[in-house]
Amino acid sequence: MPDDFRPPSPPTNPFSSRHTRPGAIPFRFDLNESDPADHIARILADLRHHRLGLIVGNHGSGKSTLLHDMADALQAEFPGGKWIQLTADPNRSAMAGVSSMLLNDRAASEAQATVSPGGVLVLDGAEQLSPWGRFRIRRRALRAGHVCLATAHRDLRGFHVLHRTKVTAKLIEDLLAELLRDHPDAREKLARVGNGDLMSSFADVTDVRELWSRLYDVVGLSPGTPSPRMPESATSDDRIDLRPTSHPENCPDL
Repeated sequence: MPDDFRPPSPPTNPFSSRHTRPGAIPFRFDLNESDPADHIARILADLRHHRLGLIVGNHGSGKSTLLHDMADALQAEFPGGKWIQLTADPNRSAMAGVSSMLLNDRAASEAQATVSPGGVLVLDGAEQLSPWGRFRIRRRALRAGHVCLATAHRDLRGFHVLHRTKVTAKLIEDLLAELLRDHPDAREKLARVGNGDLMSSFADVTDVRELWSRLYDVVGLSPGTPSPRMPESATSDDRIDLRPTSHPENCPDL
């Protein structure tokens, strides 16, 4: 088909998952420091010393993004590792919660069995394991001679906190500017909807991924469509996947 007859490509929503998923935007350690390699090197040094390390932060505060930025360094420092992402439905029943933890315990244990001596087991979402499951992970790591790097929303017994992620209004403004840099239409829509109110709300944001999902709706409006109040949750298939699989066969090797 000649180029003249090709339909124009629809504008890409800057808040779709391809732009906002972990690893798509570089992690910011501190806006006053410019060399993230130094931060990563310090985290790796602490991990090698303590063997059982933890990255702590609220949901959507950048823990998974930090792990993705560290992936190459982790592979170089601790080759022969395994990465598993654990998740659970926040609306599950108590019985389903127990079942989910047991499944996550099994998935983590099976993944850990494939880690080479000197390698690293990365557990993204370690609070989704049972206390007994975390105990077995710690004991096995120490006995097998490999390290474990986990993320969680809270401090976990037996793990040394290596880094705490946090969200600030200035950080969100900088990330927003980066996402909107090549999307003038999106900038215009946000300016019409926000009128300053949206910007002032950044100080109260704790989950950046949820913010991107809400802004996806605003930017995705057709011309002339009334601007709704920012929705509470995401429903589009193109938005951020907040529930990645926890099956070990889908976990990448490091």
